Amino acid sequence: MTAGIVPDDGPATVGSVALPAGTRQYTADSGELAAWVTEEPAPDAGLLWLALSAAQAETGLVPVLLHADPPERRPPGEGPYFGFCHRADPALLDHMSAADVLAAEWDAGLEYADVRWRDHRAPYGDRFPGLAPAEHVSLPPDGLRRTVSALPPAHLGLVSANRPADVPAIAGWSVFGTDFVSPDPGSFEFYLPGARSLMIGAVLRSWEERFGARLLRIGADAILQVLAERPPRTLELAMRLAAECYAFADEVDRSAAGTVQSIAERLVGAPVWTFWWD
Repeated sequence: MTAGIVPDDGPATVGSVALPAGTRQYTADSGELAAWVTEEPAPDAGLLWLALSAAQAETGLVPVLLHADPPERRPPGEGPYFGFCHRADPALLDHMSAADVLAAEWDAGLEYADVRWRDHRAPYGDRFPGLAPAEHVSLPPDGLRRTVSALPPAHLGLVSANRPADVPAIAGWSVFGTDFVSPDPGSFEFYLPGARSLMIGAVLRSWEERFGARLLRIGADAILQVLAERPPRTLELAMRLAAECYAFADEVDRSAAGTVQSIAERLVGAPVWTFWWD
């Protein structure tokens, strides 16, 4: 699949989808093109996202819903900020392993985990249990359409990318002021711009393949959502996936005290997965 060219400023037609006026957005650190983004939140953003997702093979543009920072937090005269900060080369993802990234995050959490937090990982212990098997049964398309149609208004972004999982790296989306990782995935000894978006992208690529989980939403609030066409159907499979989610983000479904068990119970049959970083 070939990445496309993002529209110029103004209204746009992408594939057969007519879009309201938008502007090109650039990364905060280097001024590189990150995305084309609608000037105002679109009331039917979810349905637009769905239509543009279906056209991605034709357009080479990946849609993503975006949350902007509140106007009162912006410097005078500044436009909305969506978290586009440190761009990274998505080609690096070809050499990264979701299993390695998640195992390193699981291990890193043990450095400050007391007995109570270790209990949150039950039935798994100090060793990351590995990646969950793939789910092969899809949710009904009508159900997915109802899910996205119920999403609140949002800015709609278009990113030139080969696949949705590469969007955080290409758009420079960062959940921290400083990203950290060494050239050896899984090691945390050096600070490098864009490292966190690469780690996120490695996991998203794996979820795309195993669960049809497509990036749905990112923003300045450090929240990321995916829409999963094939969420786990059984609690057993959801438990394995929940261990991945526990290692992946600080909160899952905005629950800071989430245990692997409670995360798993919410994942069974759930099309939208929500993550947040502090």
